[in-house]
Amino acid sequence: MYDNFNIWTFLAGLPLGLLIAGAVWLLTRRKLKKERAFDERYRTIHRHARSISWMATTAAVLAAWMIVLIVQGPKLAFFLLTGIWVVHMLSYMIGAAVASSQN
Repeated sequence: MYDNFNIWTFLAGLPLGLLIAGAVWLLTRRKLKKERAFDERYRTIHRHARSISWMATTAAVLAAWMIVLIVQGPKLAFFLLTGIWVVHMLSYMIGAAVASSQN
């Protein structure tokens, strides 16, 4: 399945894809800013959506962590998920500290 996989083609396509996605994001953001689409309602909706997404990610990481521990034991995947968990919770702690200092 991976016989014809060329790592250099993949590595050349990745920055190109990121560049195109960044340009589309920038143009969309500029257009919406002109239309004044980023009002308080927009921010409240997206803040709530990010909160729900954070909780879903927490549950998914916990489930994957337990599955990896049961199936493979403490190997590389377990420690990678442990690192993701630590970063996830530390970022929440830092975000909560920043948000509480601003309010």
